Amino acid sequence: MFDVFITSLTFVLIIVIAYTLKKWKVLKKQDANILATIIMNVTLPCALLTSANGISLDITIIILIIIGILSNVLMIVVGYIASRKERPILKGTYMINVSGYNIGNFILPFIQAFYPGMGVVYLCSFDIGNALMGLGITYALADHVASGENSFSLQETLKKLFSSIPFDVYLLIFLMAIFQLQFPSFVLSIATTIGAGNSFLAMMMIGLMLEVKVASHEALHVIKIIVLRIAGNLLLAGVAFMILPLPLLAKEILIMALLAPLSSVSAVFCQKIGYSGDMPATTNSLSIIISIISMFILLLIFV
Repeated sequence: MFDVFITSLTFVLIIVIAYTLKKWKVLKKQDANILATIIMNVTLPCALLTSANGISLDITIIILIIIGILSNVLMIVVGYIASRKERPILKGTYMINVSGYNIGNFILPFIQAFYPGMGVVYLCSFDIGNALMGLGITYALADHVASGENSFSLQETLKKLFSSIPFDVYLLIFLMAIFQLQFPSFVLSIATTIGAGNSFLAMMMIGLMLEVKVASHEALHVIKIIVLRIAGNLLLAGVAFMILPLPLLAKEILIMALLAPLSSVSAVFCQKIGYSGDMPATTNSLSIIISIISMFILLLIFV
């Protein structure tokens, strides 16, 4: 319990430091974009590579990949139904914000700290499916709805997926697992050194992004999306824990993954489909706060 408290407190402290530096104008909110670029293109791929190297495909891995896809699909449908009476752009915004899980920039540091080894492998397996949806397909579907349901480009969707370095790393890891290959030791050594900075940078980025500011006419949508995420994912977690034929560790990792905050790219995708308000960023910030509390409680229960 003491280790859980200290490690969780460390992560929270880094977030608070970044947030404080932003308020003191030492750093700017826009600096989070620089950190995000470094994380998504350098430290996160290295962290994934070292954590999931040498995994062997089994039924647990396959199930978690499928759950990563299905959980996104179900939550996209929930978002669409919940916003069916709204204008098209808002429908698309709901679809993006109700679905998706920030695994690499939020959950991964916790799992690396408390569940090294198979815990990280299980998390990465879920995130393969999650990344497949969150880095391309969800955006394509939301854009299709936001534009009046008259445009869908498979080519553009695939381009978005394969232009994501973390997704490419996942794909490479998956292919190497199929052929039972491993990365050379010198590659792992380099990746380990670089990937070690991922947790710190991820928490710094979260602290810089944290901002609860929303117009009164958007407040109801923020609350609605948060409630939908919590209720929907708690239901999914409960069903998964009770009926899926998975090891206990895999179930615990899955529950934590399902209680992750919004994807770090959700606000960007909302802007791309035409939404111009603060609601996506505020929803993301609130989901981070809720997830920090959730992780602390779950770690106290599981560890």
